[in-house]
Amino acid sequence: MTEPEAPLLEGLGDAAGMPIGAPEGGEVQIIASGWHLALREFFDNKLAVVGLAVIVFFILFCFIGPLFDSTNQSLTGLAIGSLAIGVLGVLMITGEYSSGTIRSSLAATPRRPLLLGAKVAVIGAISVVVGEILTFACFFTGRAILSGRVQVATLGQPGVLRALLLSGAFLALLGMFGLGLGVIIRNTAGAIAAYVGVIFLLPVLLQTLNGDGNPGRFAPLSILANSVAAVIPQSGQLSATTGFLFMVLYCALALGIGVAVLSRRDA
Repeated sequence: MTEPEAPLLEGLGDAAGMPIGAPEGGEVQIIASGWHLALREFFDNKLAVVGLAVIVFFILFCFIGPLFDSTNQSLTGLAIGSLAIGVLGVLMITGEYSSGTIRSSLAATPRRPLLLGAKVAVIGAISVVVGEILTFACFFTGRAILSGRVQVATLGQPGVLRALLLSGAFLALLGMFGLGLGVIIRNTAGAIAAYVGVIFLLPVLLQTLNGDGNPGRFAPLSILANSVAAVIPQSGQLSATTGFLFMVLYCALALGIGVAVLSRRDA
């Protein structure tokens, strides 16, 4: 009879910072480790993220509707937040693949859907708080800049609070969408490229088809700029609620495919 390969199992446990065979609290440590890796990679690549954010800001600005909406104008600053939160969602899982600690995570949490569900809960909870803070910060900063030049919106006006709350929650959905892409692609550069392509570049391409039913209104960027963050309804765009539900659907599809891929593919 041969002895179990203890050194190999111990090595896996050491990589995750926890011993194999002691699962209590292991899932929490694994998720915390993944979040730490995501933040570390994010700040290691901060220059690339800032460069992308500048490009994204101008793209989002081009998608703002023709009717002046001070709330919508103030929330153009969410371009940077939407990119940063999406990239963090990607890094939440691809950081583990690049470092090899994904094997330890799967060893500590053999039920792969449970592992992904825990990551979704973590990034969802954190990004919705960050998203709401960013949204309200953009709103009040925009009011300060625009005050005295144009009539600015207040929280008590119809539709303003709805736009702020939904915009913050929309950022959380973008983070979970990024996580789904990261699980599917498993490569940091590839998943970030896919995220930027789907969220920010696809609407630009679809804009050329505005005369054919305006399919660009269903793209995530257009939903954020012209539906969710808009107080004044824009002609030919989705309503805020409908647009938000479409983004929920996109997240569900990305995460659903991610669960299927994660369950069937080796680490």
